[in-house]
Amino acid sequence: MSGESGSRLTMDYLTRDRIDRFAWQQQAVDLRDGASVEFLGIVRGTEADHPIAALRYEAYEPMADRMIGRLIEEAKARWGLHQVLVRHRVGTVPVGEVAVLIGVAAAHREQAFEACRFLIEAIKRDVPIWKTNGHRTR
Repeated sequence: MSGESGSRLTMDYLTRDRIDRFAWQQQAVDLRDGASVEFLGIVRGTEADHPIAALRYEAYEPMADRMIGRLIEEAKARWGLHQVLVRHRVGTVPVGEVAVLIGVAAAHREQAFEACRFLIEAIKRDVPIWKTNGHRTR
């Protein structure tokens, strides 16, 4: 998806657009896969016990995109994944919308679950993406 026009970034994994929560299921099925796992990170209505209307995600975009690409390659090598989809929002994300989508497909469920968990944990821990309270409600 690199280089798309419109409000999309010219990155592969970061977007300012809404994330289609059904994008992963709509990808072509690989007949080698027996398991598909999806993680959706959804903006909840509270942050630090305070109601919010949105979160704001900022990133050092070129580095974040490269790092996500490397993490995907590591996951593919470690767990024998055939398909991986990662999308992370940047900018303001309203409550109820998807902030991050990770989908993985592998031959077996154990590899799919482990790889999906590895990706979300590594992205949160290592990739230069920061969230801030975008808009507090009263």
